[in-house]
Amino acid sequence: MRKIQVVVLGSSKSICTKKAYKLAEEVGLELAKRDCITISGGGLGVMEAALKGAKKGNGTTVAIIPWENIYKVNDYADIVIATGIGWSRDAINLNSCDGAIIVHGGAGTLNEATYGYIMNKPLVALRSSGGIAEEIAGKYLDIRKNVKIISAETAKEAVETVLKIIKKREKDGYTISEFDKDILMMEDKEDWDIIIKRKKNKYKNVE
Repeated sequence: MRKIQVVVLGSSKSICTKKAYKLAEEVGLELAKRDCITISGGGLGVMEAALKGAKKGNGTTVAIIPWENIYKVNDYADIVIATGIGWSRDAINLNSCDGAIIVHGGAGTLNEATYGYIMNKPLVALRSSGGIAEEIAGKYLDIRKNVKIISAETAKEAVETVLKIIKKREKDGYTISEFDKDILMMEDKEDWDIIIKRKKNKYKNVE
C-alpha cells in the first residue's frame, strides 16, 4: 500500500523566522507519527525543518531539488530527486504529493501554492506561522474557487486537517485535476476506471 505523501511548502533560509522553522519541524514530526512521507524542496529554512522533524519521528523524507546533482541538499533527506530544471521543480513538488501544508513563505511559496490550487490539491496553511501562509489561509486564490486553502493554527491541526481531506477524497472517489482527466481520456479509459475504483474501495471504511 502506498504511503500518503505530503509536501511542506515554505520559506527559504533568507526569510525563514525562528517561529516558522520550529513550526515546520513540528509539522514534519506530526507527519512521521502518522507514517506519511514528508516532501520538501530540499533547501534550508522551512524545507530543512520539515525534513528534520520527520527524521526525529523516524519518518521517510524526500527532497526535490532544482539543481543537477544530488549533493546540494539539506542533511535530512533520505531520497534526493535532482531535477536540474531550476525553480520549475515547484511543479514536481505538487505533482508528487497527496496534499500540501504551507508554513510562512514568500513569493516562491505563493507560486507553489498557486500551482497546487490549479491542480486541485488539498492545501492547508499554518496561519500562525505568518508570511504568505497567514495571507492566504482560509481563502480561495481566484473566482473559480478550485479549492479553499484551509487555515490551521498548530502543526498538529495542520497535519490532521490535510490527512482528513486526503482520506475523504479517496473515500469519495479519488479526485483528479481537469488536466489529468484530459490525459486519461487519451489512454485506456477502462484500465484507469479499474484503478480509480480500487483506490475508492481502499478508503470506503475510513471515518
